[in-house]
Amino acid sequence: MGKSVIQYYNAYDEEARLFRDYGHQIEWRTTMHYFGKVIPPGSRIFDGCAGTGRYAFQLAAEGHRVAASDLVPSYVEKMLLKQEKNPILKDIFVGDICEPNHYGDGYFDVVLCMGAFYHLEETMRDRAMEQCLRLLKKEGILVLTYINLMGALPLYLAPGLENVEEIAEGYERRCFEEPFVYLLPEEMEELAQRHGLKILHHLTSDGNPYLRGEAFAGAKEEDFEKYMELHLKICENRNAVGGGLHGLVFLARK
Repeated sequence: MGKSVIQYYNAYDEEARLFRDYGHQIEWRTTMHYFGKVIPPGSRIFDGCAGTGRYAFQLAAEGHRVAASDLVPSYVEKMLLKQEKNPILKDIFVGDICEPNHYGDGYFDVVLCMGAFYHLEETMRDRAMEQCLRLLKKEGILVLTYINLMGALPLYLAPGLENVEEIAEGYERRCFEEPFVYLLPEEMEELAQRHGLKILHHLTSDGNPYLRGEAFAGAKEEDFEKYMELHLKICENRNAVGGGLHGLVFLARK
């Protein structure tokens, strides 16, 4: 991860992303639902790609002991401002998930790497995994997110297929738009296998990307709640994972 990633996020409103509309809230609601299912009460958690701290502060509010870090200095500044008003995080610092930090081996019950894989090539993904696993207790839980290549591909097609050659090239390169890297669900599972990890849950946190449009426009809250019930029933289905935009994986050592 480098300067282009920082430049991108400096110009992006990450604070509002998960609450922009119903279509984006699916990711937040699904992730928090699975956190509640999987993470033991009172866990020591490292959020290594914390952004502006949406998940970190919520997890701390629920009684977990949370340290938060991000590559983007402006996002860390936002977390520090939040901390001044609501001092519930144990630590906040600028850091790269691929590099060692000041915590010792096996310090955390849970490590969140939720965002780095949106930008890392294969060698760096392995490096990030090594650092995450160094921080994690033997019986701990590692949480990864990624952007699914198959879910993203149709989003970049131009009307009339005018850019189909670019899309085909992007598929081969795993990149349609800098600084993003897109992965397949099976590639994430192969990564887990390579690092001696078992999959506890592998799901799509938000489902089909087209649902962010007209399907939710003007929806009533009670109907959205019914949709969320359906989504949580099907989000681990292999077909749903294959077509979803954002993937979410919970891992543990074998």
